Amino acid sequence: MFAGPIIAREILTAPRPPRFYVARASYAALLFILMWTAWQVLVGWREVTEIGIIARFGGILFQMFVLMQLTLMLFFAPLAAATAVALEKDRRTFVLLLMTDLTDLEIVLGKLLASLLQILTLLLSAAPVYFLCLMLGGVSPVQVIEVLGVTAAAGLAGGCLGLLVALSRDRTFQSLALTVLSMVLGLASIEAVLALFASPSILGVPLQSALNPYRAALAIVRPETRELGQITRASLLFMSSATILSLGLLAFAVVKLRVWNPSSNEPREVLDEPEEAVETLVEILEVKEEVGQAVGAGVGGVVTHAAVASAVLTHSVATLHAEAGATTGLHVPRRTHRRIAPPPGKYRSSWENPILWREFMTRAYGSKPLIIKAAYVLCFALGVAYFYANPNMDLDPWRPAKALLPLAVLSLILVNAQGVTALTSERDTGALDLLLVTELSPKEFIYGKLYGVLYNTKEMIVLPVLFTLWLAIQGFISGENALFITVDFLLLVHFAGMLGLHAAITYTNSRAAVAHSLGTIFFLMVGIGLCAFLILQSDRGFGRQLLSFMIFIGAGSVALFSSLGAKNPSQAIFLVALLTPFWSFYCVISLMEAAFLAAFLFSVGVYGFALLAMLVPAVSDFDIALGRTNGIQG
Repeated sequence: MFAGPIIAREILTAPRPPRFYVARASYAALLFILMWTAWQVLVGWREVTEIGIIARFGGILFQMFVLMQLTLMLFFAPLAAATAVALEKDRRTFVLLLMTDLTDLEIVLGKLLASLLQILTLLLSAAPVYFLCLMLGGVSPVQVIEVLGVTAAAGLAGGCLGLLVALSRDRTFQSLALTVLSMVLGLASIEAVLALFASPSILGVPLQSALNPYRAALAIVRPETRELGQITRASLLFMSSATILSLGLLAFAVVKLRVWNPSSNEPREVLDEPEEAVETLVEILEVKEEVGQAVGAGVGGVVTHAAVASAVLTHSVATLHAEAGATTGLHVPRRTHRRIAPPPGKYRSSWENPILWREFMTRAYGSKPLIIKAAYVLCFALGVAYFYANPNMDLDPWRPAKALLPLAVLSLILVNAQGVTALTSERDTGALDLLLVTELSPKEFIYGKLYGVLYNTKEMIVLPVLFTLWLAIQGFISGENALFITVDFLLLVHFAGMLGLHAAITYTNSRAAVAHSLGTIFFLMVGIGLCAFLILQSDRGFGRQLLSFMIFIGAGSVALFSSLGAKNPSQAIFLVALLTPFWSFYCVISLMEAAFLAAFLFSVGVYGFALLAMLVPAVSDFDIALGRTNGIQG
C-alpha cells in the first residue's frame, strides 16, 4: 500500500467485525428516519401537488443533512485520529512501532488513514442519501459534490490536527481534551479575528467562507450566497486551504515524531544520561567493595576495577552517543535504583480514600494540565466576548442561551472525556490489575474516580456557573431561571462523568469505550438540537407531527440502549434508554413554551434517574464488572 503496512492491516481487519457494517447501516437508516420526520413536520400527510413545496422541502432537508454531517465529521474525525495514537501510548505499543523499519512518513500517514477509515465509509454511505435530494428538486448535482468535498476536506484537516495533538501529548485525556479545544478555538478564532476587519476577502470570496467550514457549506446550500465564477467559489477555496493546512500539519508531525516520542515522562536509556549511568555503576561497585572488605577481599583491586569500569563506560557512552545521532534515536525504558532513600519527611500520607487522594493530590493525568485549562479559559473568554459583542443584545431574548449553551456542551464533553479516560488509562497501563488485588471497596473506587474527575475539570464546571450567576445579577435572566440552570448543569456534569466511567467499565476495549462514551453524550446533544430545529421549522399545528417525532425519538432510544445496556443489560438502563430521549424532547418543548419549571423538574427527574441507574450497579456490581470474579468482560 502507498501508506505502508499500517493502513494495509487496517483495511484487511476493519471489515471483519460485524459492527463495521452495523455502523454504516445504522447511519444511513438514521438519515432516512430523519428525512421522513422532516417530511412529516414540513409537509404532513396531505397530498402534495405543488412542485414548489417539494423543492422547498428538498432544500431544507439538504441543509439539515449538510450541517449535521459536517458537525459529526468535525467532532469524530479529530477524536478518532487522536484516540488511535493516545491509546497506543497508554499500552506502550507506540514505542514498539517506532522500533520497526517503517519510515516516519509511513507511521504518521498510516495511523491517520487507518483512524479515518471508518469515518470515510460513513461519509460514502451518506452520499446516496444526499443524491436522493436531487429527486425532490431545489438541489443540483454540483452542490452535492461540493458539499461532500468540503466535508471530506474538513474531516481530513481535523484528523491531522487530532493526530498532531496526540503525538505531542502523554495521556489520553490530554489528547482528547486539547483536540476538542483546538477545534473550538480554531473556529471561534477565525470568526473573532476576521470580524474585527471590514469583511476581508480573497478572489472576491469572504475570507470567513474560505476558512470556516460551516460558512463554506452554507454558501453551497444557499445559492443566493454563492459566486457564479467557478474559481471564486467558497467551497473550492475552503478545500484548497484545508488541504494546505492538512499537508502542513502532516509535515510537522513527521518532523516531530521522534522528537516527541518517547515523551519526556518516559524513562530514558543509559545513553541519554551518561553521568547518571556512571554514578549508578560506581555505586554498585562501591557496594561490592564493601562486601569485599567484609570477606577480606582487597580494597585496592575493587577501587581499581571501579575506576577502570567508570572510564570504560564513559568512553562507551560517548561513542554510542555519536553513533545514536545517525540512527533511530529511540530510547529503551529502564529502571534506576538509588541506594539512598529520601528522608522520612518527604513521604506523603494518603487520605482514608487513596483513590480520591491520588486524584486530588497528584498529577494522575499528565504533567501539563494547565494547557487544557488555559485553552478552556480562552474559549470561555470568547463566549463572553460574543455575548457582549452585539450592542442590541437586549432585543434578542435567546442571546444568553446562545452564549451559555455552547460553553456548557463543551464542558460536558470534556468532563465525559475525563471520566472515560480515568479508567481506560488505568486498564491500559496495567494499574487497574493492581488496584483489583487491594482491599479497596467499590464505593471508594467509584466515588473516588467520579469526584476526582469533577475535581480535575473544576474550571470547566465553575466558569459556566459563575457566568450564569453574573447574567442573573446583570438582569439578563431571572434568579429563578439561574437556579434552574445551575442545578441542571451540575446534575448533567455528574451524569457526563458517570457516563464515562460506565462506558469504561462496560467495554474492556479502550477505543470502544471512548467511542461509546463520547458518541452517546454527543448524539444526545445533537438529537436535542435537531428536535429544536424541526420544531422551529414547523409552521403548522404541532400535534399533527407528534407521531413522526415519536418514531425519530424511538430510534434514539434504541441507539441509547445499544450503547449503555447492550453488554450489561438491566431494567434500570432499559428505562433510562426508553425515557431519556422522550423526556428530553418534552423539556425542549417546555423551554420553547417558556414553561421553565416543568422543564427543570422533568430534566432533574430523568437525568437524576439515569445517573443512579449507572452509579448503583457500578458500586454494587463492581467486582463482576471489573473482573475480580469470573464475571462479564464487555
